[in-house]
Amino acid sequence: MSLHKISCPARTTFRDAEIAELEALENGVLRVERSLWCYLQEGHAGLYHTLTQGLHGTEHEPARTLWTRWPDGDEHGPLRETLALPPCAEKFLAGTVEEECCGLYEGHAGRHGFEFGPPITEADITPDWVLRLFEE
Repeated sequence: MSLHKISCPARTTFRDAEIAELEALENGVLRVERSLWCYLQEGHAGLYHTLTQGLHGTEHEPARTLWTRWPDGDEHGPLRETLALPPCAEKFLAGTVEEECCGLYEGHAGRHGFEFGPPITEADITPDWVLRLFEE
């Protein structure tokens, strides 16, 4: 497991109308950033992918994650698309208290999300007494 994420340097930029459309989705949970970087490992093959929007589940639809993907050289063009992709089922420390899911989509290229850095443990969480210092 590496200590630093070596991620792909590709990025895509959304226009105002695209941001408004993504943020207006019913059950949307994320504020869409203007520029988003590819989430995959540097040097991967195939399309670039970035997490774009998360959608809460409803009684008719499960929770979903929207990913935007694009081919090399078409980060703004007609071949860029945003679609729901199923999550990668791989887990680090599966079945334990510290279980961590991959966080990427099913069938992604390169390493799993949990392989980019150590899992978060209780020791990584800022104690309440430190947080209260900033409230005063």
